[in-house]
Amino acid sequence: MTAFAPTHHPNPPLLSAAACGALSPAVSRILAAHAAMCALCRAAMKKLEAVGGAALEDEEPVALASDALEKALARIGREQIAPTPLPQALSALPRPVHDIVAPAIHKMSWRFGAPGLKILDLDLPAAAVGETFRLFRIEPGSGPPRHTHGGREFTLVLTGAFKDETGIYRPGDLEIGDEAVTHKPIAEPGELCYALAVTTAPLKFKGPLGVLQRVLKFGRS
Repeated sequence: MTAFAPTHHPNPPLLSAAACGALSPAVSRILAAHAAMCALCRAAMKKLEAVGGAALEDEEPVALASDALEKALARIGREQIAPTPLPQALSALPRPVHDIVAPAIHKMSWRFGAPGLKILDLDLPAAAVGETFRLFRIEPGSGPPRHTHGGREFTLVLTGAFKDETGIYRPGDLEIGDEAVTHKPIAEPGELCYALAVTTAPLKFKGPLGVLQRVLKFGRS
C-alpha cells in the first residue's frame, strides 16, 4: 500500500478515481463532501468528470434495462424531497452526506468513544466489507486515543478544528492516514468539532489500549 503524505486535500489519483467511480461508496461520499466544501477540489473534479464523459462518447453503446427510466425518475423524486432539518451546528452539512447523517442524528444513537468524544455510526447501503462510516462529536481539548491504521482513514472536518502530529485541520479539510501515520487528534479550543470519518480497516491503538486490543483481539475503532 502506498503511504500518504498527510495534506488537507485528496491527491490527484484519488480525485481521478472518485471522478470515474472507482472508489467504494463510503470513500466516494466523503470525497464528494470534501469537494462540496473545497472550491479547488470541486473544480478539479469537474474537469476530471468532463474528461471521463468525453471518453465515454467513444465507447460502444450498451442496451439499458427495461425499467432503467422508471428507476432514474424514482431516484430523482427522492433527491427532490426537502432535506431533514439538522442541529444549528450542522446546518451547513454538505449535500453528498446529508441523507446519511441527518437520519442518524435524529435517532440520537450516539455512543461513548472517549472522554469528550461521542461517535455516531452511519448507515451506508452497499458499503464495502470492513469499512466504517462515522460522525464524531469532539469537545475542545478531547479526541480519540493515539492510534495508527490497519488500512486507510479519511477524516473530514465539518465544524471546529483538530490538531495532530501532522498539522491543524479546519472545516473542509480532509486528512488521509494509513499505517505510516500514527497520531492523536485533539480538538482545538473554541467551537465544538464535528468530523466525518471513513476507515477501510480497524484502527490500531497504541499504549495500554493497544495491548488490550491485541489481547482481546477486538477491532472496533
